[in-house]
Parts: sequence; structure tokens; C-alpha cells
Amino acid sequence: LLTGLAFVGLLGLGGVAMAQSPMPQSPVPTDEQLEMINQLPPAQRQAVLRELRKQQRQAGQDEALEQPELVLPPEEEFAEEFDEEEEEPLTLAGESTVVLEFNLRFEFLEEPPEELEAVETFRSRLLAGNPYQLDAQGYLYLPGVPAIALAGLDMDQAVIRIEAETILAPFKVFLTPLPLAPVGVDALEPFGYDLFRGVPTTFAPATDIPVPADYVIGPGDTVNVQLFGNENAEYVLVVSREGVINFPEIGPISVAGLGFDELENEITRRVSDQMIGVRASVTLGELRSIRVFVLGDVERPGSYTVSGLSTMTNALFVSGGVTDIGSLRRIELKRAGRTAARLDLYDLLLRGDTRGDARLQPGDVIFVPAIGATVTVSGDVKRPAIYELRDTTTVAQVVDLAGGYRATANPSTIKVERVDPGRGIAVRDVDVAAAANEAIRDGDLVRVLPSLEQLRGSVRLVGNVYQPGLYEWTPGMRLTDLLPAADLVKPLSDLNYVLIRREVRPNVQIEVLSADLEAAWRMPRAALDVTLVPGDTVHVFNQDIGRERIVSGLIAELRAQAAPTVPVPIAQVGGRVRAPGEYPLEAGMRISDLIRAGGGLSESAYSIDAELTRPQVVGGEYVELNVLTIDLAAILAGDSAADLIISPYDYLNIKEIPRWREQQTVELVGEVVFPGTYPIKQGERLSEVIARAGGITEAAFLAGAVFLREDLKEREREQIANLASRIEGDLASSSLAGEDAAERLSIGRSLVEQLRATEPTGRLVIDLTATLTRADGADILLKDGDRLMIPDQSQEVTVLGEVQYPTSHVYADELDRDDYIFRSGGLSQKADKRRVYVVRASGEVLANSGSRFFRRAGRTTIRPGDTIVVPLDTERVKPIVFWTSATQILYNLAIAAAAVNSF
Repeated sequence: LLTGLAFVGLLGLGGVAMAQSPMPQSPVPTDEQLEMINQLPPAQRQAVLRELRKQQRQAGQDEALEQPELVLPPEEEFAEEFDEEEEEPLTLAGESTVVLEFNLRFEFLEEPPEELEAVETFRSRLLAGNPYQLDAQGYLYLPGVPAIALAGLDMDQAVIRIEAETILAPFKVFLTPLPLAPVGVDALEPFGYDLFRGVPTTFAPATDIPVPADYVIGPGDTVNVQLFGNENAEYVLVVSREGVINFPEIGPISVAGLGFDELENEITRRVSDQMIGVRASVTLGELRSIRVFVLGDVERPGSYTVSGLSTMTNALFVSGGVTDIGSLRRIELKRAGRTAARLDLYDLLLRGDTRGDARLQPGDVIFVPAIGATVTVSGDVKRPAIYELRDTTTVAQVVDLAGGYRATANPSTIKVERVDPGRGIAVRDVDVAAAANEAIRDGDLVRVLPSLEQLRGSVRLVGNVYQPGLYEWTPGMRLTDLLPAADLVKPLSDLNYVLIRREVRPNVQIEVLSADLEAAWRMPRAALDVTLVPGDTVHVFNQDIGRERIVSGLIAELRAQAAPTVPVPIAQVGGRVRAPGEYPLEAGMRISDLIRAGGGLSESAYSIDAELTRPQVVGGEYVELNVLTIDLAAILAGDSAADLIISPYDYLNIKEIPRWREQQTVELVGEVVFPGTYPIKQGERLSEVIARAGGITEAAFLAGAVFLREDLKEREREQIANLASRIEGDLASSSLAGEDAAERLSIGRSLVEQLRATEPTGRLVIDLTATLTRADGADILLKDGDRLMIPDQSQEVTVLGEVQYPTSHVYADELDRDDYIFRSGGLSQKADKRRVYVVRASGEVLANSGSRFFRRAGRTTIRPGDTIVVPLDTERVKPIVFWTSATQILYNLAIAAAAVNSF
């Protein structure tokens, strides 16, 4: 990992150090560098390869990376994507849907509080409008912002255009397109046109099929004649341009214009009359090609040469098919200036009728006119689509075109939407009886509504059960009739709180009941075994998944139906219960019922008493909270006097046992006598746990101990994300003009990518020697999840960063920091001599004081396990703010990660 980071220091930061030794001026990697590339982690390897490829293109060496030494594992073959053409960027168009994020830029954080509050209010308004849809012309409308034209722009260009608005200057904008598919009527397509989708560019109809009797013979056809009897012979006769075949021993026979059966009869008669004792068998061989015209609204209108057996549909396929504005029902075949046939493709598509598919003759013209009147059929029909009208004149006929009603349709509620010019849209309700006489017009929308989903004579069972669904209701049916045994419920079911949604007035008013299924099983047919009514929905909850989604939906229904001056029947339980939250309030509901709704008491619940907060309106003027102390122990013991009835908006708080906490552990790894995971008590310190583990071994390297803490990891992750965002903001707001603008932009982007890909470790620098001696302030107070890793003795000193050969050296007492750097080849050209620093094995950082690097006064003492870091001199390329901090964070996190990974 250290080697990989060192190479990233040369290549990964936008390629600014590519010219350093040992990298040659030509961007072709050496054998040593290829080996280093192959040792990098996959993400870093991809970044290096892309940067090399970019520089090779600039140098005109596109083939330089084609070297066998550059090994890519099979799962990383996608790295070759830089050899492929970039995909066409997604562009915005009219009615595109996008989600916009507006993040406050860091430079605006220093504004006065009142201005910040106004900006945050404006930001909330902008975010509330998501998702945004562009209008038909591609304009984006934001609240309080002039219309912004985005049609034709890609995502990056759209962001730049939005940020150009002065009122949006405080925000960094992020845009995400949503390729939403149309739904409902907008998703319907004209019927039948998919017949021509995927049509090949060439079409060859079958020629090995039997020739029909009405096939008309013409020039170019081949006639096969076989003679048998007194004379046996075979002749292949071609019809000449004059329409004649020359039959040996008989002479010329005029056959043009004859049907195949007429041709067969004529030749048979001639042979029988002129050749005594000889009979003839007549067949057709290779047929002639004919030229026809396909015109009108087809994909490729023009003149086509087709087989003599071709029909109108064959020619349509050759031309690519009918366009979306062409008619499928009024296709004409013109012959000699007259209409010889008409083709309705609906006959073929809906009934498989090919009688209208006439055979073509030379010079025929197939003409596809524009589409005629159309009607849209949607809803509960078998084939919703847009249909072209011909002989269809009524609603019933239109529904037949769409395949008829589905089983779930409600034919009594057909709605016909019609555009009334100058007045808008008029809606007419048509029942199934009137549909046969209700006339239809061009542009009408026929909508067949589904049947209402109402439970008539049935109940529904849902949730954590093996057989959910509808069940028949019988008079006197109870909960145990629906769920008679435990075999029907799945594991982890909450049997003590089963909810029943009951429709008092269908679609208007509901009420919610609860039941204790276990109690009902113990006493079936008793009061606890709730009687069900038609339309009830019984919910059995899973204890792991919870019940919030179902309960919140029921509460929303109760809120919606409540009268303005009537309290909503809900109550809340919180604290140490398994499922805290709001619950429907039932008639006669008591504290024990509310606890049961909350899943029961958790193991940390204080079972002596609880607190009930009850709001009370005083004189209709204000609300006063009454706090009642509840004898929870008495309630749990079954004392009904203590089990108070709950009122609307009551809040029951179940307290936690004093000084209760979940089991907490720490992990000791490495050179301790008994490594492992140890439970800890509150206030326990690190030295105490090490003593419980038998102390440290003789091989322990105390200076290299690594101490990790989870909450520090989260804090580091937030700081890294903030730093990456700041760099992104500086890249967007700073002027990047000049000769090195591209180089600086590449560095900044590379830093952001590396920061976002970096995983924090959560390391806390400790002095383990002082901890073990329990020196003042050195003994660490432990937290849950802490990890202590103690390595064995180290003899290495590592040098990484901007040196010629980053590597590790064997520790020598007489060498100092500068000596180890010299042993690594010395500084590279872009090293930052003023900021060289040392990271101790413990994680402590010793920064350079800023003195000249090679000055021998005040030499830095190096210890075993230390890492010497020579950072990149970012100021040489006019850095953006925070670059130096970012590079130092990357190095330090890599060093910490290497220490952790060594275990």
C-alpha cells in the first residue's frame, strides 16, 4: 500500500510528476514502473492507466501501452475502456425530468446570519420543487428564477447554464436526469406498426411454394414440360418478350396473359393433338421478377424489383413498412391508373385474414395514404392502444378492436373524452347497453375503468403469514376462524398485537381494532376472539421488520376522516418499548393495550413506574399538559384500577433502568498475552483491560501501537467529504486560465477522486508506554468498539512521496531523516522541501520547521517504525486552497491503513 501511494504521488495527482526521474520524457512506462502499476490497488491502477493514455495521445504514441508486461486481471478488463470511443453525452429535451440539488458554497458561510437564513429559505423552496420537468420547449422554471433554456444541453452544460443565473450564485448545483417512461394514456402506441419493426433491408419471398392456379404467365417465366409415352423428353422453355414459348416439334405457343391452369391445359391439348401416344406434365420453373412502385407514407418509397409471386405485404416489407402517419387500413393497389385492390392490415393482424393481400403484377403501384380518423382505447381492455377507424362507428365496436373487456373491467363505467373545439374536453359516461349505439369520433379517448376493489362477503389476511389473501366470510366469523392455529403464521410474528382495519362506511370511514391472537387461541369464541365483518383486513406484523409503514397509513386515514373539532383517535408510546410510535386509539383502550401496541416492554424498561403526559384544552383557549405517574408494576400485576383508559394524544413514556447500557466490548490484537474481545464496564480504562488480557508480551513494540475508535472514523469521513467539497467549490469558482490550467484542473480532480475513495481509519494517537504506567491523562477511557493493535518489534524506516525511489530501509541509529532520504535517491524535482515531515509509528506527526532541508542543525531523530513523507510541492502549479492539506491527509491515512492492514 505504501509503495502504491508513493507511485500515486508520482502519477495519480493529475500526472504533474510524470516528468520526474525515473520517468522518461516520453510517456512510455519503464519495466520498473510497469511493475509498480501492476501492484497498485484496482482503483488507483485505473487512474494511472488513464493518465498515461492521455499523455500518450498528446505525444502521438497511441500504441505505447500495448505491452505484454502490463497485466490486467480478467475482472479488470474494463480498464481498456480508454481505448474505446466515448459515449454520446445525454442531452436534455422538451419535457425531460431532472432532480436538482442546491448545495451552499463554502464562501457564503461567512455571510451574516440573517442573510444565511434567507438563502437557506430560498434553497428549501428550490429543493421542494423536485423533480422538475422542462416544458415542451425545454425551459426550466424554478421558483423566483427567470425561465432557463436547457434544451440541447448535456448535463455539464446544463449545470453551467443554471449556475450562471445571478440569483443562484450561492449554490453549487448538481443535476440528475430521470429517464421516466410515459405512463397511462401517454404510454399508448398506435396499433399494428410494430409489425414492421426489425424489418431486414432486403426481403426475399419464398419461391419454392406451389404456384397458384390464377398466376398469370408473363415474359421471363420458365415453363418445364416433361413428355412421356411413345416419346420421353424434358424441355425448359422461357417465355419470350413477345409472350411466346417455342415448343420443339410443335412450334411457338402464345402464353402471355394466361393463368397457370390455362397454360397447363393449352400445352397438354397441343401435345395430345400433335404428338400421338405422348402425354405432357407441365410445371413452372424459375419465375420472372417484376418491378413495382411503393409510394406514400412508407419508410423508403420508391421502385422495387420483387418476385412474380410477391403480394402487397411483401412489397411493404421491402420498403421498410408503413410510417407512424401512414394508414394501415386503406392501402391501395393501383393498376393501369385504377384501384385494383385495397388492403386492410387490421384484417391480417386481428383475424389472420389474407384475402385482401393481392398478388402483384408488373408496373403495379402500392400507395399508402395518410392515417385516417383515430381513437384511443385505454384502461381495462385486453389490448389498449391507438386505433385507426374505418367501418368502426360505435363505442362497442372500438372496444372489440381493443380485444374486449378484461375480467376486472367495469363495463358500466365507460368514459368517452372528446375534444370540443373552442370549449375544451367534454366527458360522457356510457354504460354497456348504450355502448352499441354511442357514436365515436376522430380523436376520442375511450377509457374503460376497472371494477371497484371492495371486499364483498370476504375478509383479507395480510402480513407475516404463510397464506395471505382473500378468505370467505361467514356469519359469526371470528379471528380464530381465520387463523385457527400457529401453523399459519410465520416465525417472528407479533401475536399480541394484530391490527384489524374495518370499513364502517366503504371508502368513507374506517375504524381500527386490535387483538391479542395468543389470548384468542387460549379462549376461542370469547370476548378476546374478535368477531370479523365483511371487508375486514387483518394485519399480522413481523417483529423484525416492524409495523410503522402499515400503522402510519392507517393513522393518515384516521386524520383525513376526522372532523375539524374532533380529536384524532391516536395515542403515542415511547421510551423502552420494542416498537415506539403513534398508534390508533380504540374505544376503551388502556395503558396495557398501548404497551401491547408498542410491542411490549424491552429488557431495559423500568418496570416500577411510568409517565403519562395528557394534553388538556383549558376553556377553549390554550393547551395544558398534565403529567401523571403510572404504577407500572401494578398494571403488570393485573391491577385494573391502575390500568387507566387512554385519551386522544396521550403520550406514555416507559423509562429506562438507571445505569442500563448494552453490552460493550473492546478488541485487543497482537502482542498481548491473551488477545481477543473483552466486555468492558462503564468507566473502564485501557490499562485495566490490558491487565485482564495478561499484559503485553516481550516482543511488543509499544511505540507502534494502533488504537482505533469508531466515532473518530465517522468524524474523519465527514472532514474528508467536506474537504473534497471545498476543493470542488474552488475548482468551480477559481480562475483556471493560463498555460497550466489543464494541469491544475487535472490535479484538483484527481485529489477529489482520491479523497472520496479514501477510507478513514479512526486512529487515535496514544502513548502506550505512558498508558501502561498510568501516567496522568495517558490512560484511555474506553468506548464500545475500540480496537488496540500492538505489533512486534520493527526495524524498518519507510520513505515515501517525492523521492526518486520510495522504499523502506533497515533502521540504523547513526542515520537521521536526511540520510534516509539520500538512501532513497534524494528529492525529486517537485518535492516540497519545506514541508517534509515524519510520522512516528504511534501515528504522531513531526512537521518540518521550515528551515532549509539540508541544514544539519536541529537534526530530526528517527526511530524504528517511522515513516518519512516528502510531499508534492503543489505551490509550483499555483494551487487551489486546501491542496496541501489534502495531499497530507492522503499520505497519513495511507500510513494508518498500512499499519492496520499489517495485522
